[in-house]
Amino acid sequence: MKYTLFFLAIGISLLFIPMSIPTPDQNGTTPGCDGCHTLQDGLVSASVSGFDVLVTVNGTTSSVAGELVNDNGTVVSVINSTGNNPFTLTAPGPGLYRVNAGFKNPNPRRWDSVMVNISLTDVGENSFSPSEFMLYNNYPNPFNPSTTIRYSIPEASFTSIKIYDALGNQVSSLVNETKTAGTYEVMFNATNLSSGIYYYELQAGSFTQTKKMILTK
Repeated sequence: MKYTLFFLAIGISLLFIPMSIPTPDQNGTTPGCDGCHTLQDGLVSASVSGFDVLVTVNGTTSSVAGELVNDNGTVVSVINSTGNNPFTLTAPGPGLYRVNAGFKNPNPRRWDSVMVNISLTDVGENSFSPSEFMLYNNYPNPFNPSTTIRYSIPEASFTSIKIYDALGNQVSSLVNETKTAGTYEVMFNATNLSSGIYYYELQAGSFTQTKKMILTK
């Protein structure tokens, strides 16, 4: 009876062990490709235009993939598979970023990594007039204790950026003045707030947009 239970337990355990482990994508929730690709120097090149990073992967005519990783190690833009080569990854704001990109075919799978630097001087805050109102994703997100909020307005408008907690209570007002057309950034410091979900709202003229961010301490 004892041996019967022993082998039965082994059989049940095997049912829950996958027969094959799927190969991870080029990209995932963490930077890099977890060893599924072979590093090849010189495979990837990148150029910067504003917040857009144009990525070229050499050595293939098949689909490619890539990700943009900030200096905190967070993936901020990702394309898991595209037939476009070069392709574009968009940074949420200025900073130093690593581009990881590569291909699955032809074998062996290969990838490479290059660094790009995006500065406000390169982007030219207020050096161009945006074509539409836009509230961008804050970065980093999740954050602790501060994060940057970027927004664009195409015309002079009375503008406000307000922060609300999950219950809808206003906890901070970051901007409350008339702004000329341009793209702006403002930092939100949540040192005195507790962990949780918060919302940031842009109001400019008749335009309103709200996005979610997560404070983790």
